[in-house]
Amino acid sequence: MATDAGLIDEGTQLSHTAMRRNIFNMVWPATTESVLQMLVGIVATAMVGHISAEAVGAVGLANRVTQIVWAIFSAIGTGATVLIARSIGARERERAQTVAQQALVLAIVLVAILAPVVVWQAENLMVGLFSAQGEILALSYSYLSLVAWAMPFLAIMQVCGAILRGAGNTRTPMIVAFIVNVINVSFSFVLIYGFGPIAGMGVRGAALAAIIAQSIGAMIALFVLSRPQGDVSFPLFKGYSPISLEVKRILNIGVPSAFEHIFWQGATIILMRLIVTFGAAELAAHQLGLTAESLSYMPSVGFGIAATAFVGQSLGAGNPRQAEAYVKELARWSILLTACTASLLFFIPRVLMGWLTTDAAVIDLGARYLMLMALVQLPQQLSGVLNGAMRGGGDTKAPMIIGGTGLWLVRLPLSYLLSLYFGLGIMGVWLAMTADLLLRFALSVFRYYRGPWRTMKLI
Repeated sequence: MATDAGLIDEGTQLSHTAMRRNIFNMVWPATTESVLQMLVGIVATAMVGHISAEAVGAVGLANRVTQIVWAIFSAIGTGATVLIARSIGARERERAQTVAQQALVLAIVLVAILAPVVVWQAENLMVGLFSAQGEILALSYSYLSLVAWAMPFLAIMQVCGAILRGAGNTRTPMIVAFIVNVINVSFSFVLIYGFGPIAGMGVRGAALAAIIAQSIGAMIALFVLSRPQGDVSFPLFKGYSPISLEVKRILNIGVPSAFEHIFWQGATIILMRLIVTFGAAELAAHQLGLTAESLSYMPSVGFGIAATAFVGQSLGAGNPRQAEAYVKELARWSILLTACTASLLFFIPRVLMGWLTTDAAVIDLGARYLMLMALVQLPQQLSGVLNGAMRGGGDTKAPMIIGGTGLWLVRLPLSYLLSLYFGLGIMGVWLAMTADLLLRFALSVFRYYRGPWRTMKLI
């Protein structure tokens, strides 16, 4: 439910006890949802990892393409979250419902256009973006051409979740995620390896499981939004007519956030083209290392989500001082949690990698990656809280510029320099990633304290 205790008038300050209660009520479901996604990602990757290193690499490459499409409709989700949070803070629920309906229809239209294009061009995308060839090309095309049909369902789930989070409800998206993840894991096991009369389908089985799970999740999410007693409920598409002003406001806020994701995915694609040249073991170690690393950063994702919602609601209520107080409290709890999870990456990296693969070379390489990433988890997660706060204030261009600067001016050129010129190989890429995360943290701190997020008008 929306945290009405957090919706206060200008000049009124919540006590630390009330503020922590609001934070806990919002963060624990968002954190649980992130952990569920992390665990399912680990299990799904482990299932594919026991097929072959080529299968891991192929699924990883295909997922980069689906993430680009996700980045496009994430603009709608970000815009909806911020505008709904502001409306809830100002106690304008009808306005929140209007924004929700416009955002949902816009997302469905866009992804319905993009998904068939990805299916049609699946093989060309794998070759053109990653120079994939041989078994990796065959497996990645087989996976992508099928999993792309899950994109419309994923878009619906993501935007519905963004709508509910803007209203302060992180519990319902958590429940939906739990159901989806249980279905995904169950069907993945059966369809990847086979069970009884059902023959194993390998990577195509993983794709089919995703379609089944996400389609069910989309239906549940739509049902939740259509309930009259919901936080932000409306009769879905009944009586819908496009409102250009609301669509413009959603996109004005969300498009910079989408470009932030696109910058990320574009840089990742270029980086993956480099990593592919190092060999299958290096590619698998990178992919599995990213999955294992999520053990540290996924539990902290909820703090960034909460920062966006609480800052938006506080500013909607005309109380920037309360917004700042929320950010400070969220940063403290994020530091505490990240210190615990990052220690796992540093002290038991080989154990974590051993859960995902039995390949000794991949385990050895992946353990090095995890120990290096453990050192930058704190700045990475604090950046997430500060960027979430800026988004809640409508300053979505700042995280976009910060992300683009770190990725394109530090991570990419330094990766090529260290890995090729200095001959460090995959370790050169990972050192460049570390430098990028440290720079982005410094820029996020500077922008948060000097930026205009406290007084921005959302037009």
